[in-house]
Amino acid sequence: MGDLRKRAWQWSKRVTASFGELTCALFYERSLAEPVRPPANPLGASIRLAEESDLDTICQLYADDPWLWLGDGPRDQAARGLYLDRLRRGERCFLAFVDGVLAHANWTCFTWGDALPGHPIRLRPGEVYTTDAFTPPAFRGKGVHGLVLGTMLDQARRRGARHAYTLGQLDRPDAHKGLRALGWEECGRVYFFLPRGAARTPLMLRRGMTQPLFRD
Repeated sequence: MGDLRKRAWQWSKRVTASFGELTCALFYERSLAEPVRPPANPLGASIRLAEESDLDTICQLYADDPWLWLGDGPRDQAARGLYLDRLRRGERCFLAFVDGVLAHANWTCFTWGDALPGHPIRLRPGEVYTTDAFTPPAFRGKGVHGLVLGTMLDQARRRGARHAYTLGQLDRPDAHKGLRALGWEECGRVYFFLPRGAARTPLMLRRGMTQPLFRD
């Protein structure tokens, strides 16, 4: 994003902040037709699938991040049920630990996934959606995200997936670099405004290939 456009975007966000949230979501895709390169593990992290007993830890990890958190505010106790529903419908949450400390969490969805406000992504056979990648500050920039994501995509491919989607946010440029380094390509953007207290955005501007986000 050019400097002028970046300043205009930040100004627009400040002007609208008292009324709601102005967001630009970046839509990425990645082919899984070829084997996924084995990821590096520089910290010697261990990876396992989350269980229902991990939900409190997962909620604590996400609660202060409004982009990722499914709740209405960090104290929304009902959000735990939404993550529980994910697990029970077969979506997989991968947790990475370094010396017993949680270093990353990430989800693979095979049926549908939470994407844009009021617009879940509905997946077709052979498709997966990765979402809610989060690395605590102490482990950022150390290869943990790439390790977990590579593991997720490799396992999804072994289960028959051949195409993957994910979302990023325009205001998090470091994450964009990481996704591109892992083989993702931006294919579209969705600009939207979510009024404060609303669950669904009434205004969206779409660019590029975003159709999978709007399937019935």
